[in-house]
Amino acid sequence: MWNYTFVVPNISLLITFLIFYFLQPHIPISKNRAFLRVLMIEIFIIFIDIISSRALENYNSYSVRFHLVCNIIFFIAFFLRSAFFFHFTYVLFTPKAERTPKNLLTTYSVFLICILVALANFFTPTLFILDESGYHRYIFYNVLYICSFFYVGVSLLVLIINRRKLRKNLFISVITFNMILFAGYICRLLFPRYLIMDFFCLLAIIIMYLSFEDSAVYLENRTQAFRLEALSLLLEELIGKQSFILGIQIHNYHDMREIYTGPKIDEALGLIADFLKKEFPDLSYFYINSGRFVMVGDTSDYSYEEVKGEIRDRFKKPWEKDSRDMEVYLDVHFMEVCQHLTIDSAENLLQGIVSAFNNISELSDADMIISEETLNNIKKATEVKRIVQKAVENKNVEMYLQPIVSAKNHELVGAEALARIYDKEGNIISPAVFIPIAEKTGLINRLGEQMLEKVCDFMNSRSLEEMGLSWINVNLSPLQFLKRDLSKRFTSIIEKYQVDPEKIHLEITEEAMIDYALLKKQVFDIKNAGFEFVLDDFGAGYSNVTRLNKYPFVNIKFDMQVVWEYFKTKEEILPALVQAFKHSGFTVTAEGIESKAMAKGMEELGCDYLQGFYFSQPLPVDEFIKKYGKK
Repeated sequence: MWNYTFVVPNISLLITFLIFYFLQPHIPISKNRAFLRVLMIEIFIIFIDIISSRALENYNSYSVRFHLVCNIIFFIAFFLRSAFFFHFTYVLFTPKAERTPKNLLTTYSVFLICILVALANFFTPTLFILDESGYHRYIFYNVLYICSFFYVGVSLLVLIINRRKLRKNLFISVITFNMILFAGYICRLLFPRYLIMDFFCLLAIIIMYLSFEDSAVYLENRTQAFRLEALSLLLEELIGKQSFILGIQIHNYHDMREIYTGPKIDEALGLIADFLKKEFPDLSYFYINSGRFVMVGDTSDYSYEEVKGEIRDRFKKPWEKDSRDMEVYLDVHFMEVCQHLTIDSAENLLQGIVSAFNNISELSDADMIISEETLNNIKKATEVKRIVQKAVENKNVEMYLQPIVSAKNHELVGAEALARIYDKEGNIISPAVFIPIAEKTGLINRLGEQMLEKVCDFMNSRSLEEMGLSWINVNLSPLQFLKRDLSKRFTSIIEKYQVDPEKIHLEITEEAMIDYALLKKQVFDIKNAGFEFVLDDFGAGYSNVTRLNKYPFVNIKFDMQVVWEYFKTKEEILPALVQAFKHSGFTVTAEGIESKAMAKGMEELGCDYLQGFYFSQPLPVDEFIKKYGKK
C-alpha cells in the first residue's frame, strides 16, 4: 500500500504556486522555458504517480495493458524530470551559442538510454514485470536512481566548474535546490512506498523560482516594464535571429522633468507603458531609464512605420489620468534596428542601442537606425578596448619620440613622447581612438604613469646632451589631474630613475583648464617638485589669454589646425598672439609643420620651436637614437 500523506499538501502547494507564477510577466528567454519545463513535468508526475499508485492498489480492477502504459509513462516522466532539472542548471551557465546539438546529445545520452529502457518494457520486462500477483520491480529498475543521481552529480560538477559565473547568493541557491533533489532521491530509495519525492521537487522548484525566475527582480517600479538587465538577457536569446526592435526616446527628458516635476513625468511614464502594453500585446517592452523604452518582438508581426505612426499619433495627445490632471505634452523620437539585421552579439547590439539613444539626445531632430555597419563599428571599438586594456595591464605600450626643432636653424632641441599601441595585425591604433577609450575605462592614469616611466628610463640610460635634447615633453590627460596624489606619484617615479625633473615638460591641453581651482593647485604642486609645464593645442579649447599668466607655463604650443588655417587665410590673429605670448615671457611652438614654406612662415612670425612631419614623424626609440644619436 502506498502512503498518501503528502499528496494533499503537495497539490495545495502546487496550485498556490501556479496561480502566483502565471500572474507574473515573464521574459521569453531559455531560462524561463527551462523552468517552465520543470514545472510542467512536475505537475504531470504528481498526477501520473497518484493514478498509477492507486491503480496498483486495485490491481485486478484494471487491465494489464492499462498498468503497463501508466507505469511506463511514469518512468519516462521521471527520467524527464531528472533531465529537466539538470537542463535548468545547464542553461544558467551555458551561453546560447554553446548549446549546440552535439553538446546537447552528449549531455543527454544517459537520458536517452533510460528512455529506451523504459520503452523496451512494452516488449519485454526491463524496469518492472506484471503478472497474476501484481506489479514487481525487475532487473533494470535501479536505472531510475542511476539517471537521477547522475544528473544531480553532473549539475553539481557544472556548478563547481562555472562557480565564478554566478554571484555568491545565486551560487548557493543552485547548490541548495540540487541538494534538495539529492535528498529527495535518497528518501525515495529508502522509502519507495511513500509519495514524498514530489514534496522535495516542489521545494526545489520554489527555490529556483525565488532565486532566478521572480520577475519582480527585473521590473522597473514606475512603469512595471522590464529593466535593462532583462533586455540584455533577451538579446542573448535572439542571437542568430532577425527581430523587431524599436526604441522610444522622450525628447528633452530631463528638461521635461524640471518643467512638469518628477512625479508628473513618472505618472506619464506609467501611462506610456500601459499604452504600449495594450496596443502591442505581442511585444516585450523594457524601460531603460531617462525616458527610454525598447520594444522587442517578431519581425513578421509588426511594421516599423506602422508602429511608429501609432505611437506618434498618441504622443500628440496629453498624458493624463483624468481631465482634472495637469496635461503633460511630450515629444518622441525613435531608434530602430534594421529589420534584416541578424543578431550575432548581444553585447554589441546592447551597446549599439545605448549609443543610438545617446545620439538621439544630441541630434534631437532625427531618428536613429542601427545597421550592420553600426554594430561592426561597435565590435571594432570593443576589440580596441580589449587591446588597450591588455597593453596597459602588461605594460606593452610603446614610446615614440617626435623631434621639436629650433625655428632658426632647425636643429634638434627637444622631443615629444607619444604613446603607441598595436593591434593584432601589428598596425598602430590611432591615439585619437585609444586615448578616449583609456579615459573612459579609467586606464589613462596607469597609461600616463607608464609613459613617464619610459621617458625617465630613456633619460637615465642615455645622454640627452649628446643627442641635442634639452627636454622631453610628456602628455597629461585632464583626467589625471583628478588624482590628488599626482605630484607625489610623479615625484616617486623621478626619484626611482634619478633624473632631473626640469628636463621633463608636462603638456596639458586647454580642456584641463576648465576647472581652474583644481588645476591651479595641481600644477603648482607639481611645479614645486621641479617639473615644467607646456600648454598644448592652444586654439582648440576654451581658455582665455589673460588666464595663462596665472600658470607657470614655459611654452605655448599652437594647435596644428590653427597653424594650417593661418596659411589659408593669412589673418592677423595668429601673429598678434605670437607676439603677445613672447611679450609675456612664454616661448612658442608651432605644431603641424608640413613644408619648408610653413617652417619659414612660422619663424618669421617669431615662433621659437617647430614640430611636424616636415622634420620627422614620431619615431620608435631605436630609430630616434639612430637618427639623432652621436655620430
